Amino acid sequence: MEGHYLVGNQGIYKILEFLGEGSFGKVAKCTKLGSPECYAIKIMNCSREGQKEFKMMKLIKDLDPHENHLIKMFERFTFQSMTCIVFELLDVSLIDSYKRDSSTRTHLCLIRVIAQQLLKALKALKSIGVTHCDIKLDNIMFAEPDSANVKLIDFGLAVETKKLSTGTEIQITPFRAPEVILGLPLDESVDMWALGVVLASVYFGNYPFPFDTEYETIRAMVQIFGLPEAEVLHKRSKLTSLLRSGQMICWRSVAIEVGSICFQFRKDIWRLGLMFGNTKSMETILWSDIPRS
Repeated sequence: MEGHYLVGNQGIYKILEFLGEGSFGKVAKCTKLGSPECYAIKIMNCSREGQKEFKMMKLIKDLDPHENHLIKMFERFTFQSMTCIVFELLDVSLIDSYKRDSSTRTHLCLIRVIAQQLLKALKALKSIGVTHCDIKLDNIMFAEPDSANVKLIDFGLAVETKKLSTGTEIQITPFRAPEVILGLPLDESVDMWALGVVLASVYFGNYPFPFDTEYETIRAMVQIFGLPEAEVLHKRSKLTSLLRSGQMICWRSVAIEVGSICFQFRKDIWRLGLMFGNTKSMETILWSDIPRS
């Protein structure tokens, strides 16, 4: 389809190249006839998914995309039964930037700037009652080459926070909040957890928690941060199924198995906290319910 044209509501777009693809469809770099600007057009095979993302984008359209570090949408149209959403064209994602050069954009000073921008994005989303639900390295992009300005993208899985229901399975496993794993009540704090994991991943160069199984993930969380509060453990949740499955013979015994690797991880978390001006801030962001709200 490269070189082909898409007829939109605000003009005709020429496809220059495809930037990526997934189960939803493809993302194409396009130009609009009569304009020198380039755009990123998400071409989706499933109209239902396209309608859902467009609905979320309409909810955030009144938020200043530049000030709040959110991707800007221009229009949506249907072309040959495919739903197309036109976005501003950004540079590369955090994960692609790291793959190019692991040292270029991962200095603590830059990570701090990225964190501040994404916290503003989450604050803006909270103000209108929206939870992103899919914050990960792929969905955070630099606005321009050699720029520290980042934006949050891909609202295909975003939901109105009031519609988040207990037991809903959201987020990919490496960035999944403990309340999602345990089947507890959910709110926008799941995004704050995912952001903490993103920042830790960029700093350490690897995901902070194993993610082959949910048991391994929650086990690592307990090793690093300690047991959740007693009231959480006694709630009816997915914890019960973990106990019955035989994967977790004794929950409390997990917390005892804190070896040198976990100790070193806590030291690294403390160092990463320095970028927030408080040595406890990173641990607080990742575990406490208060700052994540």
